[in-house]
Amino acid sequence: MMARTFAGVPEQVPAARAWTLKCLPAGCPRTADVALVTSELITNAVLHSLSGAPGGAFTVRVEVTAAAVEVSVIDQGPRPVPVRREAGASGWGLADIVARLADAYEATTGPAGRTAWCRLDWSSTAEVTR
Repeated sequence: MMARTFAGVPEQVPAARAWTLKCLPAGCPRTADVALVTSELITNAVLHSLSGAPGGAFTVRVEVTAAAVEVSVIDQGPRPVPVRREAGASGWGLADIVARLADAYEATTGPAGRTAWCRLDWSSTAEVTR
């Protein structure tokens, strides 16, 4: 498993996504899906958790197996007052994007923060090399 912590600012979303994609094996058949769900999980952490507060951070963990990739984003827990979405704000939302693309998804909240985890499977016949 590989893990890296990033500052909880919107400018780190592309850097965290790029790092996640570098963790994938050559020929990964779901690279585009991994990029999209990772962006959504990270953006959710920055916008809707204490990770997005001044000095906040989030951690991305990636675990690659022969049949799938698991991506986890660990944030610093929910904000005391949820951030309201501005009228006309864009975005499909966590549930729509991740639930539709991932083969498994779970979010848990504990004393150390919240973990949003998803798994994207690929066919055992796909050509994936390390």
